[in-house]
Amino acid sequence: MITRILLISLVLLSSLAWARVEFEITPFSAQDFRDAQRLAELCAQDATSFWCLQQGAELTLLTTKGYDAVFNAAGEIVALFAKGLQRGQDFGGAYYLDGHVNLIPMRAVLPGLALLINEEYLVPEQPTGAWQRLDENTYRGVFSYRLGDYLVEREVRVYANRIAMDLSLTVRYQGEEPREAPVQLAVAVPGIAREAAPVIKIGQAGSFWANPLPQPIVNPDYISFQSNDHNTGYALILRPALGLAGELAALSLPPGRIAMTRTLPPEAEAARFELQFYGGPNELIRFHQEGLLALPGLFRPNLMGQLSLGIVWVLEAIHQVVGGWGLSIIVLTLLFRVLVWPLITVQTRSMVGMQQLQPKLQALQKKYKDNREKLTQETMKLYQEAGVNPAAGCLPIFLQMPIFIILWRIFTNFEFGEGFLWIPDLGLPDPFFILPILYVGVMVGQAYIMAKDNPQSFRMQLMISLVFVFFIFAFPAGVTLYWVVSMLVQVGQHYLIQRSVAAQAAAT
Repeated sequence: MITRILLISLVLLSSLAWARVEFEITPFSAQDFRDAQRLAELCAQDATSFWCLQQGAELTLLTTKGYDAVFNAAGEIVALFAKGLQRGQDFGGAYYLDGHVNLIPMRAVLPGLALLINEEYLVPEQPTGAWQRLDENTYRGVFSYRLGDYLVEREVRVYANRIAMDLSLTVRYQGEEPREAPVQLAVAVPGIAREAAPVIKIGQAGSFWANPLPQPIVNPDYISFQSNDHNTGYALILRPALGLAGELAALSLPPGRIAMTRTLPPEAEAARFELQFYGGPNELIRFHQEGLLALPGLFRPNLMGQLSLGIVWVLEAIHQVVGGWGLSIIVLTLLFRVLVWPLITVQTRSMVGMQQLQPKLQALQKKYKDNREKLTQETMKLYQEAGVNPAAGCLPIFLQMPIFIILWRIFTNFEFGEGFLWIPDLGLPDPFFILPILYVGVMVGQAYIMAKDNPQSFRMQLMISLVFVFFIFAFPAGVTLYWVVSMLVQVGQHYLIQRSVAAQAAAT
């Protein structure tokens, strides 16, 4: 059985692609989407989708750890594939326009971050632009195009370790005739994924409105789409750059669009937008790291969320002292193990005591095999005489589970932005499999120490450990590091308690 599990593990591992997701740009086209045929069928029906006017356009794919985005030649976002399960997810080219992780609806009448003039979307004319890599963590795209009598100059900055991107946009009037009326300019988002009724929120000065009326709210903190109001799904958030909110207004535009707007007066020749755009998971830890959590009404953490923020605060405080996220995880793990040491001691003593009672329990089962009531009475009497409580081993596990779930959620969503020892990125799986191998070694050692006198129990625990190998190879390295350190401490604690109990038994 063990040999079979090992063979299955090797087959699965040989089929996995552990290539690190590169922060890079590559040429792209509408035909590169896996459901390009569906797009062709949509446009054959005289659909109003913006795609029907741009099917042959040159596109650019930009891949990051937080999302993969497709831009057109004007710097508008025509597709945005969120990575909700885990940062660094590699789609492997499997991009579906009509998929649930594409946050820019395929059927929308305008792309993401499009400029509207008096609430009307015009297809960019004469677009020119290029992407430039500023450093290992930043790309800048500079674009220029015309919308009728207006020249639009757009700059987009995207980052390797952030989901939010920065947008600068300047609109200049170059018509021959003077304008007699003000013009409303708007940077708009057309919807979110395939959600028919997403939640729209606008925050301003500590207050917020959910699904507001279509009227401008000046000096906004943000405007957002969220998949729902339950702290799950995805979010698209537009917010002004620091100090520039007073020049803008947030507006919910029917049918189902959001925008940041400003007015171009008749006497003015140009207007400028400075915005930040977030498109990704509607998730506590990512909002915390992106600086979005303080926005009024955007996210309301529950009790587990508050505990998560407390642990993140401790982790960040440790990081300020030790100066590395890998060491910070190790120190946090040790602190947690110190806190649960008394509980684990109770659990371990109970397990060791139960192991020592196995011969006597088997004798009772053989003696009273035809008398269940008497067997129960004698078993409870044996527990009392030995001072063992079978339920004592369960309580520590139940108490640890919420903390474990919290730590899992934190490490899965936390952007470490650095590696540790041989690990290039703590937020991605270990590409050299060293941590998973260490994990397996510790699991085998733990199974041996806990059940060395019971071969059947040892084999069972070993099989469970090997089955779990299928999952551990895909875990972020930060999660695996936490588990390895935590289990090493637990193995050492179990060994010490086992020796102590054995010494006490020998003394009596």
